[in-house]
Amino acid sequence: MATVVEPIHWSLKDMISIPNSALCALVTAAALVTPLALAQDKTAATAGNQKQAGIDEIDCRTLFRLSGEERSYTILYLHGYVSGRKGQTLLPAQQLALATDIVIDQCIDRPWDKLLPVFERVRAN
Repeated sequence: MATVVEPIHWSLKDMISIPNSALCALVTAAALVTPLALAQDKTAATAGNQKQAGIDEIDCRTLFRLSGEERSYTILYLHGYVSGRKGQTLLPAQQLALATDIVIDQCIDRPWDKLLPVFERVRAN
């Protein structure tokens, strides 16, 4: 009999109470898994029809088309990417939640903007 493992669904609220080392492990895991999820073409019938998406090619409209879990992982990945480029080793959860809200608002206003520059602009402050 096979054991079924249920995925863990984390919200930003849950991450606030996680110790920093566990949060870093969670972000690292998401950073490793998310590019694989983004590279998969949902319309592909076989594994041979996969295409890759560059992180700098994703636009706001694409973010809104992702399912809830994929969207969350993509946002988490981009926060981790920007934090890494800035040399941040701590992730202030409340500030990231606020930055996420601002990114979403800007994406609603300008859906054709590339997502990475939006994150970089918002997180520059």
